[in-house]
Amino acid sequence: MKTQISRIPGADGLRTIGCLLVVWHHTTQRFNPEQAPFWLQNIHFFGMRAEVGVSLFFVLSGCLLSLPFWSAFLSGEPLPRIRHYILNRTARIVPAFWLNLIFCTVLALWISDQTVNWRRFISGLLFINSYHFSSFFPAELNGPLWSIGLEVSCYALLPLVLFAIIRSTKKFSTALLALVSWIIVLQLINPWIIETFMTSDDLKGWQYGLIGGAKQWLPYWNINTFFTQFLLGSLAALLITWIHHKKLQSRYLFDLSAIIFALAAVLLVAIRLQPGSPDSLSQQPYVAPYYALLMALVLVSAVFSSKISYILDNRLFRWLAKLSFSIYLWHMVIIVLIERKISSDYVYYGLTSIWRWVGISAVVLVGSVLIAAASWRWIESPILQKARKRTSSIKSPI
Repeated sequence: MKTQISRIPGADGLRTIGCLLVVWHHTTQRFNPEQAPFWLQNIHFFGMRAEVGVSLFFVLSGCLLSLPFWSAFLSGEPLPRIRHYILNRTARIVPAFWLNLIFCTVLALWISDQTVNWRRFISGLLFINSYHFSSFFPAELNGPLWSIGLEVSCYALLPLVLFAIIRSTKKFSTALLALVSWIIVLQLINPWIIETFMTSDDLKGWQYGLIGGAKQWLPYWNINTFFTQFLLGSLAALLITWIHHKKLQSRYLFDLSAIIFALAAVLLVAIRLQPGSPDSLSQQPYVAPYYALLMALVLVSAVFSSKISYILDNRLFRWLAKLSFSIYLWHMVIIVLIERKISSDYVYYGLTSIWRWVGISAVVLVGSVLIAAASWRWIESPILQKARKRTSSIKSPI
């Protein structure tokens, strides 16, 4: 067995599930289930709560990016070079995101007859859009872009926390305690953040557009809660690395635990989540940190399972996992284009025909996959390959 673990079994499948959850959520919003059969109302119920796919993305990113650091820490090998980390993250995120943001900004001039909001556009390009309601949504036609700025902030913060822990100890138990302490501290200061940065009630609410919606979301959708979810992913990576080094073999127990934690996450969402609103107890989106913790445990269990990881990492899901970032970037663009130029009733709770909803949803999914495949083939993959060649030639210190 290698001293370092280089791949996380099951992660591709979970990434695809997270991506499909987000698409399901946004297409579900366009359907009115009042006259639908009971079974379809249940599908709609969970579709409206499929926004938790965003939280799953943050957990997965925190895990995957932390894995090389924790693996080096437990094996006593050199830590990853920070220049490699920065270059790879830049290559993975910036080109595809900038292309989408520029396209959506230009497209808005045509389909919405809008002028360019330079504050939102520039803050989006710089990934600082998420810290004020006036810039929270960097593109009028593509609301989901809001999360990219928060994710990039988590990219920047993660090495600082990991280096602070790793430089201070060589023991797994101490590192585990330190990481858990970071998570607890972030949770303790979250009520202060909400109270201190609460937005005014003037023009607040989704009836006032994206800026009004941002005022309703902020300060609940803050960097503190999303970095907590990111660190829960890092906690999963630490546990995965430790179990890997201990060579534990109870694989069928991991299958069982993966199923139990996944069912607990679904039950939690069904009971507690109110779509688009913070949890009444934690005052955080996506029932954080409870849902994120359960999905982190699902990820740990899946890695060492006998069957679950193979089911998750099927050929289709592994392919879609490569495209998941661009699917996330482009699916809402297709939804808005259909709404503004093709079907005027394709709005929030607008469709009543089941088959029209299914048909348009299929168009959104297939269209976003095709665009994502083209983006991966001609933009993302070539840039990533160049970045990896570049990092392999860099021999700089950390």
